[in-house]
Amino acid sequence: MIKSYNIWLFGALSLFFYTFSVAQPANRADDFGYDFNDYIDAVVGHNGAMIGFGRAMEESDGVDRIGVLLTRYGPSNEVQLQNFITDTATTSAIINNFAVDYLYGGLIPTGDDGYLFNAVTSRNNSIIVKLNRDLQEEFRYEYQDSNAISNFTVVEPIELEGGYLLYGTAKALDGSGAPYARRINKVGETQWVQYYGEEGATEIVQDGTMQGDSILVISCTKSEQFYNIIYKINVTDGTLQSEWASEVYPETGLIRQIVALEDGSLITFGEVFEEYYPDGWLFSMVQSVIARLSPVNSVQWANPAGPPHLFGNGQEGSRELKLVSDGNIVSAGEHSTWAGGSKKLAGWLFKFTPEGDTLWSRYYLPPFDLSGENVSGQFGRFGELPNGDLIVGGKSRGDGRRNCWLVRTDAQGCPSLDSCAYVVTSEEWAPSPAEPEVTVFPNPACRHLTVAWPGAVPTGTGHFTLYNLQGQPVWSVIKPSAPEVPLQLPELPPGMYALRVESEGQVWVERVVIQ
Repeated sequence: MIKSYNIWLFGALSLFFYTFSVAQPANRADDFGYDFNDYIDAVVGHNGAMIGFGRAMEESDGVDRIGVLLTRYGPSNEVQLQNFITDTATTSAIINNFAVDYLYGGLIPTGDDGYLFNAVTSRNNSIIVKLNRDLQEEFRYEYQDSNAISNFTVVEPIELEGGYLLYGTAKALDGSGAPYARRINKVGETQWVQYYGEEGATEIVQDGTMQGDSILVISCTKSEQFYNIIYKINVTDGTLQSEWASEVYPETGLIRQIVALEDGSLITFGEVFEEYYPDGWLFSMVQSVIARLSPVNSVQWANPAGPPHLFGNGQEGSRELKLVSDGNIVSAGEHSTWAGGSKKLAGWLFKFTPEGDTLWSRYYLPPFDLSGENVSGQFGRFGELPNGDLIVGGKSRGDGRRNCWLVRTDAQGCPSLDSCAYVVTSEEWAPSPAEPEVTVFPNPACRHLTVAWPGAVPTGTGHFTLYNLQGQPVWSVIKPSAPEVPLQLPELPPGMYALRVESEGQVWVERVVIQ
């Protein structure tokens, strides 16, 4: 059952950090001279090395080539070395590129003091590339199966004894998407490959996690039917140990990430989609949800994570869940927040316990002038250094192009500062974050609610309408606009609502929690 308190309140009260200096070691955005470059991951490598893993594009012989970008950073977050790896296949009919993204590929350190990453080629084949400790290529191996024609997803590989495990969703010959797992040896040769799921149906693998040393748990979504499927697979021979399907429109939402706990339960991050129709207009709301599933996949708890947002209007999501050394869980992703007088997409970290209690939630912006309209940042995946510090790879905007973004914090999500306050007071740091155009308080509320405009106040009358998340109007009133407009609400069932405020042709939609 969703708890009565709301995790998003912690986000509203927590912190984001930004600097104006690219040299700041905790927050650096680098343009390495490619046509574009950004990270999707930051990996903790051998001896605590920090590796940025992402993509870049360069022009070669009049052809734009997209490949994998790897950057190694030293103890002071300085760049030590870099490599750009592209497709080497000779095919005249197509341009040969490597595709990596949040659902396409990942980098892992390997037991032989090297690294391995996977990607998707322009031929829609899965490929692995083995690297030494200095990020130089040792070999690559491409996979083309007779019963699959392309790849929907290629998830980050897993190292096993004597080899590696690759998994994702492959496009079958009939056009459907089939979950698969492939075990390979140390030189990339396939030992076995198995396909799972209902024949002719498309199931998209979102994430996977190991339970112990022998079971791979993969989480799939059937988006058209809005439910989740979880497979447990024996990694020795690929046999299916169990299969579970959720109800349609589950309490967990469509699951995007999972992480396994020692007792066999799973922590999940999902998204609930709701539609409502104020004044005949269709709006889709997305509510992020963290949850815990028991070893038999029953929901033990489910909590909202961050406020709901309009689908397609900003982001509010997680790119990775990870169990960290203190036994708690950290999520990395992106979050829309107010800064520099406008709403901006920011990097987002939040930490919570296995019981679902939030420890902290923080937002981060890249080191650019926040008055610019195009300043934004997005976090990808992250790593935990031996001392507990967190490093996150992402992409940032602020100078008209994408940049590789690396953020390093302590275990509490704070930069190396004496304090971790909402506003960094030193004048060489960023100014106070701007107030939003409209505020609603108290929130959560019972019967009394106030709508306020900290800045310019609209004139004329204001139309205030409260909708439930099924899109049904449950209350409305018309009042004169003022700096603060008190509202007397009727008795309503506890839960989440959307307050629509319209005045002078402007419309604001704010989330309201009724206790």
